[in-house]
Amino acid sequence: MAYEELCIVQEWLDGLKDLDVSVKKMFGCYCLYCDGQAVGWIHDSVLSLREVGLDYLPDDIKRPAFEDKIQELVIPLDYVNAEWLPKAVQDTANIRRKS
Repeated sequence: MAYEELCIVQEWLDGLKDLDVSVKKMFGCYCLYCDGQAVGWIHDSVLSLREVGLDYLPDDIKRPAFEDKIQELVIPLDYVNAEWLPKAVQDTANIRRKS
């Protein structure tokens, strides 16, 4: 499995520049960390953010069903500069830290 192009990874990181984020190559993807918490994956130009029940995301971000094995929100590159994205990543880290 080929890793995402670095320019795409950097574009996601640039959109999250005010957060304490980092990435680590893992399983053919880049695992995204925020404040030391694994919050998602960057692969195929998308950010797969862990599902933690955020209620302010756009309607076109498909939520996984409760019974789905993978509980992640697939966020297309079109949202890389969305105002809500940094908050969603930070809130995901905060919620995961508490659980």
